[in-house]
Amino acid sequence: MDHKIPKEAYSSLILQYFYDAVIVTDLEFRITSWNLAAERIYGYKMEEVVGKTTKDILKTIILDGDRAKSIADLQTNGIWQGEVFQFKKDGSKLKIRSAASFLKDKDGATIGVIAINRDITEENRIQEELAESEERFRMSFENAGIGVCLLDLDGKFLRVNKKLQSMLGYDESELVGKPSKEFAYKEDQNIFHQYRETALRGKDVDVVYEKRYISKTNQILWIEISNSLVKDRNGAPLYFVVHFNNITDRKNAELHLIQAKKEAERANQAKSDFVANMSHEIRTPLNGVIGFNELLLTTNLDEDQKEFVKNAISSAHGLLGIINDILDISKIEAGKLVLNETVSNLKHIVKDSIGVLKWKANEKKIQLEFEDNPNLPEWILVDATRLRQILINLLGNAVKFTEEGSVRLSITSEPAENEKTKLTFIVCDTGIGIPETHKNKVFQSFWQGESNSTRRFGGTGLGLRITKSLIDLMGGEIEFISEEGKGTEFRFSIDCLTVKNEKGLDGEKENLQKEVWEKINQSKLFDIKPKILIAEDNAMNRDLLKRMILKYIPNANVLEAENGLDAAKMANESQPNLIFMDVQMPEMDGLEASIEIRKQKLNQQTPIVALTAGALYEERKKCFDVGMDHFLTKPIDILALNQVLYHYLNPTKLD
Repeated sequence: MDHKIPKEAYSSLILQYFYDAVIVTDLEFRITSWNLAAERIYGYKMEEVVGKTTKDILKTIILDGDRAKSIADLQTNGIWQGEVFQFKKDGSKLKIRSAASFLKDKDGATIGVIAINRDITEENRIQEELAESEERFRMSFENAGIGVCLLDLDGKFLRVNKKLQSMLGYDESELVGKPSKEFAYKEDQNIFHQYRETALRGKDVDVVYEKRYISKTNQILWIEISNSLVKDRNGAPLYFVVHFNNITDRKNAELHLIQAKKEAERANQAKSDFVANMSHEIRTPLNGVIGFNELLLTTNLDEDQKEFVKNAISSAHGLLGIINDILDISKIEAGKLVLNETVSNLKHIVKDSIGVLKWKANEKKIQLEFEDNPNLPEWILVDATRLRQILINLLGNAVKFTEEGSVRLSITSEPAENEKTKLTFIVCDTGIGIPETHKNKVFQSFWQGESNSTRRFGGTGLGLRITKSLIDLMGGEIEFISEEGKGTEFRFSIDCLTVKNEKGLDGEKENLQKEVWEKINQSKLFDIKPKILIAEDNAMNRDLLKRMILKYIPNANVLEAENGLDAAKMANESQPNLIFMDVQMPEMDGLEASIEIRKQKLNQQTPIVALTAGALYEERKKCFDVGMDHFLTKPIDILALNQVLYHYLNPTKLD
């Protein structure tokens, strides 16, 4: 049986299963054939469209001209190709790429039209989105407020925007195809390649760094670079997108700021050095003023003369207090003030602080008292000097601003964290009080309660500022309540470690043993003839110290050296029993001299007492580090000197 398919039927079968819509019409454009793809694309079954015109069914909108022109082209050329809009059965719009040609019979006569239509609606949508995306990228690329470029994987410019061209001063033609490193500052040329290598290895594909470039006008530009590696969908590297943000102004401002900071630090250091130096220079003559006046008090004076001398000493000590305040505030502002915590007796600190101000309170006929509390710890770990300074500042202000009534100090204690004890110190007075408008200024530098305060009460206006800074350094807090005309209460708290007893605790070398203070005999030591070496470059200070020593030890053999070099030589030759060593001297300072003396076999144990106009903990530490044994601060207090002499030269030690 012959199953051969006729040629016409075979062709018709192929068209039925063709991917694109195949539509056949007569010469009046009435549909005669409609394949399966046409049903899928347009939503009409063949029986719905046969005999109807394509104009009625598809509602064709020709994009590149009118319908009559397209038919004329078809008749002239025998074929027409183009893109049209057509509509589905449900009314949705399609974009169609169409190719139409005449259909002829076997004799060559035209019998109709055949159109092959492809639905390109989705393809067109994707292309439009891509075009829109490309346009958006182009617009953002070209009009970006910062420089943007594309670099190939070797760092050559592929594309540059207008901002980058303006930034570097080069046209696009001068940049594209050139390695970006050619335009970079010499020392920075390889920075991109460092990041390139890591990015190509899959690390740091997005990085930000700073780099310098040279513009066409030879200006150095600081650029903040944002570097991103772009890959294709398979992960293969394509190119780098690089953003250039010109931060030259910011970097210049930073450099100026750094320079200004350095200048300010130098100026602040110069100020600190100046203040410290002035402190030394002022303390040196004050040493003479106080020392010789104290010696004068030991001579035969009538009552008026004694009063005059005491007033002179009091005034000199007042000046010394001002110098100490200025030196402290300088150290606080420089952040160089440090605490020196030692095991100290709390009640001794309180007693000393009240003792300093007792005479002033008696003079004003006001009560100055301490409310004893039996629950207070006896020994605490604290910077005794600074705690004493805080108490003297607060008590001193209270006495200063109280004309009648009392000033009272009380202390409470309670357990704190880390096995510490919280001590709360309360200073109450019945003085003039602080006006409400002034309360927020109390802890400011150089502030006085009234415009004429300085004249009425004196002072630098630094005491409370220093006090608060010291309490802050101790990790404590300070507050106050005050009522104008009725008085003020200052309250501060610090946490301290308590020690049950002082046995086994050496303390600092500068603190003499307790029994020395109790057993010292203030009468002269006639029975000993020690050799005492004074190393001091100031002749007046040497003379003063010599006289003070001879007042207490009349038979002492006092040797004098004008500098550290002479001191080391004389110590080696005479082997003195005690050496007083000024720290600042020409030729060789006291620290170097002490080191040299300690190298001498016979003077390895000879007591060396430092003399300095500086009162800082750092200076004391330097002295002890080189082997000195004790420390006396100028102006030298005659009682403190006598205690040193008794400690190192009393007969039991010289036997």
